[in-house]
Amino acid sequence: MEDVNLILSKAGLNNHEISLYMVLLRSGESPASVLSKKANIPRSTTRGILDRLCEKNLVSKIYKRNTQYYYCNPPHSLIELQKKTIEESELAIEKLVELMPLLSSFYDMKSVVPRVRVFQGADQVIEAFNLSLYEEGLKEILIFTSYQFLKNPLIRKNDDDFYIKMRVKKGISARVLVGRTDESSKMVKVAPTELRERRFIPDHYKLPGNIHIYGNNVLYFSTIGDDYIAVLVEGAMMASTMKALFEFMWENCN
Repeated sequence: MEDVNLILSKAGLNNHEISLYMVLLRSGESPASVLSKKANIPRSTTRGILDRLCEKNLVSKIYKRNTQYYYCNPPHSLIELQKKTIEESELAIEKLVELMPLLSSFYDMKSVVPRVRVFQGADQVIEAFNLSLYEEGLKEILIFTSYQFLKNPLIRKNDDDFYIKMRVKKGISARVLVGRTDESSKMVKVAPTELRERRFIPDHYKLPGNIHIYGNNVLYFSTIGDDYIAVLVEGAMMASTMKALFEFMWENCN
């Protein structure tokens, strides 16, 4: 059986309440002064603690010769207290559910101001590259790329050995808009085994960088020589804007 104090604490009593309740349960009807000594709790605070136990219907009090005496109600009152606590919790949850639309509207307002994170160096950029794999519930990632980024041996190794395999394992599809190059021209338009589809942007447009769009995130990558950098912008407004631009270009490319 679990420790009595632990069980009573789970029922909502604090340490002082537990101490006084157990002393009173053993002592029977007693004034606060006696209980204070037995529980080793300052007399100045004992009466307030006992009154809280009365409010919880675990203890009652009577007056005798102008002195307050306290006594425990039947221990079954602890179960009634717990039932009442559960009922109040369930009611509180119902009220919170009703409040969610209002609270969510306040929460969504912060998405107007994006959060920006900068990743520098090969390890951090690869970390940023892989972040989409851990986005909860993600089904698709949208990609603008020149494929110059993937010529970097470290990025290429991560893409081939880890990212693509894990993306496929998690069921995250990818749509890719890419500038036409010798390398990108070799890519099949639809690659079912990689959950990937690509379309070419017109030749007179250039994509010097690489952008991933997923969830509420827009991630820009760049590597030049030994310099690695990635900038992650987290914000619903920015992500929605970039998704709309991507969809417009997707519909007008082949």
